[in-house]
Amino acid sequence: MSFHKLRRFLFWGHLIMGVSIGVLILILAITGFLMSFETQIIGAVERSMVRQRANGRGKVLAPESMMALIQSSGIKGQPSSLNYTNHPEDPVILLVDRGNQQLFHPATAESLGKGATGTRSFFQTVLSIHRWLTLSTPRPESRKPVAEAKRKPITWKDIGGNLQAAACLGFLGLLTSGLLLWIPKKLSRPAFRSILLPNPRLKGRARDWNWHHLTGFWTAPLILAITLTGLIMAYPWANQLLFRTFGEQVPLKQGSAGRSDQEKPPAAILTTGLDRVAEVARNEMPDWKAMSLELPVNDSKPYSVTVTDAGRGRPDRRVELLIDRQNFQILTREGFDKLSPATRLRQLVRWTHTGEIGGVFGQLLAALACLATILLVWTGYALTWRRLIKNRSLHLKGADRL
Repeated sequence: MSFHKLRRFLFWGHLIMGVSIGVLILILAITGFLMSFETQIIGAVERSMVRQRANGRGKVLAPESMMALIQSSGIKGQPSSLNYTNHPEDPVILLVDRGNQQLFHPATAESLGKGATGTRSFFQTVLSIHRWLTLSTPRPESRKPVAEAKRKPITWKDIGGNLQAAACLGFLGLLTSGLLLWIPKKLSRPAFRSILLPNPRLKGRARDWNWHHLTGFWTAPLILAITLTGLIMAYPWANQLLFRTFGEQVPLKQGSAGRSDQEKPPAAILTTGLDRVAEVARNEMPDWKAMSLELPVNDSKPYSVTVTDAGRGRPDRRVELLIDRQNFQILTREGFDKLSPATRLRQLVRWTHTGEIGGVFGQLLAALACLATILLVWTGYALTWRRLIKNRSLHLKGADRL
């Protein structure tokens, strides 16, 4: 096959694929952009809630005092961890049962409920559209017998999730074919300049063509990183491929095996010693930013605390400490380096996808990639529409001559 025929084949494949999945890619890009700074926005709203209820008190309560006031307020469920940040206006988060979080004022232990519920609900809806094309976040599935689970009907969540995953896979194909089509037919300096540099004097089809090639080339690395990480999260086979590349098996998810249908009553929390544990963690990592104290219910096990000196997008900076209950000495220090290579890479996948692995600058790059994708879809459809109009005009002129 000649280069001309190969290029023509790639062009029509690129065009047909782009027209077919362009709307889905546009949804992924818009929702991805809206979630670019979700952490900072939620944090700002919840800090304002703390400031409004400061009551003249600014000193953050120590873990033992905090838990004493929380327990006296009659918390429901089984608390599992108490989470602090080094910002004095960040609420303290108590995790209860399975991931149910409740927020408390850091200086008064006043309940803030679930925090910025409106803001969190907005981002949950955006995430739901991003992943499943649904307007509401699917609730966790209840525990059902295996036989009943096998008869589970197909829902829109399943259909929407498969559509979005397929769009992500198709986008990878568009990126690959687009980079090949980006190579000029004639390898000359003017040809490369026309697709590498913006030309504000262009209009109509020439402008769309310039923007499409320019945007696609300069943002390809960013978009490719987001697309590849999205594939790993969307498709089990892609996740398995990552682990098999390192000769490892995919870790089994922790389920609810062994739990009875009847919920057990909450066990008493042993709060004594939590202040010392927090002090040990701060001394171990003086520049700490976030700390999660496991709330013990058994006095025969050591204390466990997880501390990090970076944001949530840097799991490589997170350390878990096991601390002796008697002398408060560190027994073990488990960090990112203790994990297997595939597990380390898998933990980085999600935060690469959101850009949080690079902090605020990384999130800015991820937002830029989303905006670039929106522009690629827009100019792609515009070029296709102009091609259709041009072909129709030529067809009509040919008919008039007859």
